[in-house]
Amino acid sequence: MFVIRISALCWLFLMAAHWVYAEDDSKQTSSSEKRTTGSSMDSPFTTTTPTVQEESSEYIELKERVKRMERRIKKLEGQPLGTPGKGITDPTVAPTGVPPSRIPTPGSGGRATGSSADSAFSTATGLSRTFNPAISVNGLFQGTYRSRDNDDPNAEVKTGLKVQEIELQFSANVDKWLSANIRFTFEDDEFEIEEAFADVLLMNRLALRAGQFYTHFGKHNLLHQHQFPFIDAPLVNQEIFGEEGLLEVGTGLNYLVPVPWYSELIFEFLEGENNNLFDAPLNDDFAYLFHTKNLWDLDEDTTLELGGSYVTGRNGATGGAAHSQSQAAGANLTVKWKPAQRLRYQTLVWQTEYLGAWQETGSATPDDNKGGIYSFLQYQFRERWWVQGRYDYFGLHRSAGINEKHRYSALVGYVPSEFSALRLQYSFLDDLRDEHQLILQLNFSLGSHPAHLY
Repeated sequence: MFVIRISALCWLFLMAAHWVYAEDDSKQTSSSEKRTTGSSMDSPFTTTTPTVQEESSEYIELKERVKRMERRIKKLEGQPLGTPGKGITDPTVAPTGVPPSRIPTPGSGGRATGSSADSAFSTATGLSRTFNPAISVNGLFQGTYRSRDNDDPNAEVKTGLKVQEIELQFSANVDKWLSANIRFTFEDDEFEIEEAFADVLLMNRLALRAGQFYTHFGKHNLLHQHQFPFIDAPLVNQEIFGEEGLLEVGTGLNYLVPVPWYSELIFEFLEGENNNLFDAPLNDDFAYLFHTKNLWDLDEDTTLELGGSYVTGRNGATGGAAHSQSQAAGANLTVKWKPAQRLRYQTLVWQTEYLGAWQETGSATPDDNKGGIYSFLQYQFRERWWVQGRYDYFGLHRSAGINEKHRYSALVGYVPSEFSALRLQYSFLDDLRDEHQLILQLNFSLGSHPAHLY
């Protein structure tokens, strides 16, 4: 009897508990329905959650894409580096044919990341390329035939074959404000520093250059030998500045003028060591150069460049006693036609330059005055072929005893790429004695060579 009473009490307790929980559940369901239906009795800060039926197809597709991406990320995170066909490589794993001794080992900080940045900014030894300069080598090989002076072993230009020049160049951006260039040349068993200078950006339109460099006098004087439009330099440049051109130690300021066209003004303070023009004996005998360059776009295919130059300084004509002055002036005009959208492999360039020099002798003899002009045409008629013609004249406002010279040159160039060229040039020199020259030149570049001047 006692057991029956206990069982009845337990049954009544369970029924009461079931009734209480059922009532609470109904209240929660009613509250949830109010939140989802967006009743006017809801708080304005209450948001509504759409049901599965109310979800749009775009929303469902987006969720599926996110799930697929999550699965792919998890898969890639679990994939070891160096797995073939996965586009991720481990530099510490020796590729086929490469001995393990040539493969860098990971540093103490952990294994390589395998990203593209590892190959772009590091070398095979694992060292950073960020502060390493770009290195290039340019070679010039030449074969020459001359119609005269073949019996003179001391002739400056000889019939025969030779290594015309080997140039080694280092260039780099030192930081965001400064870049540096160093060029060494090997020529006729001589090794020398041709250029060594740094360019500093002082402000938005003002830059500074310091070191040894080809001065901004005219158009042709800025070029290295492998950049010459023709195999040899114009006659007037050779006669006024010598074989090396106006190459000086000094510093200069370059200012970009705020005008609608491209215009720059350059002032250079030079040591004044050129043997042909200055070469003064006193320590304070400097030279001063002024140059301007202006460039206009005539249309989308044609540009016009006009420049002017002037340099002055003392010379050693009287041993420095009378402080004799030397001056030189020049003007250059260049028109370049290069189709922007059609005729991709056709180019036409016309360039003309005048140079003149006036040197005081400080004695009873007349001053040493001389000048000249050259003009040439370059035409690219095929992807790899150029034809060129040039006329040189030296003898303008010349002093007594200076010979007048004319030269006519024609050139055919085969240029497979910007890294190589094979050029054949014929020249006829009308001097005291006529001369015929035939020159074949091979020009090539190795490594990361900076862009040539425009």
